[in-house]
Amino acid sequence: MSNSVTIMIDGKKVEARAGETILKAAERAGIYIPRLCAYKDLIPHGSCRVCSCRVNGRIQAACVQTVAEGMIVENETEEILAFRRSIVDMLFVEGNHFCMFCEKSGLCELQAMAYRLGIAAPQHPYLEPERAIDLSHPDVYLDHIATFLGVESPR
Repeated sequence: MSNSVTIMIDGKKVEARAGETILKAAERAGIYIPRLCAYKDLIPHGSCRVCSCRVNGRIQAACVQTVAEGMIVENETEEILAFRRSIVDMLFVEGNHFCMFCEKSGLCELQAMAYRLGIAAPQHPYLEPERAIDLSHPDVYLDHIATFLGVESPR
């Protein structure tokens, strides 16, 4: 491979293209690194942190960290899996997600990630943030939510 570098991912030698991310190099080598925000047609920005790996001793987001010759990447350690579980768990409690009752069951990447990481129930308490209901759009109104929250229909 011209213009390539060699990195190690979980003890496996991986030939990577200079300038590509750890996530892309791992993907081409058949190594799965979980992600929620790094998808085709999206610019990688490392916001979800689920792809975090230990890189040369420091935790880095694999979707934005570019490869370098001799880089050592730890992807499947218990420490990293616990780190990812904690991140996904915090996503659940911040948004008050109740997967067992979710109408998207089976079609949600967050739910699939939780199952993959072995999260059956959140470990932290739900935040229960108060969110104002926006009824300003003339064509969109979710009355079952408004009724549940005691808001009268504007119609």
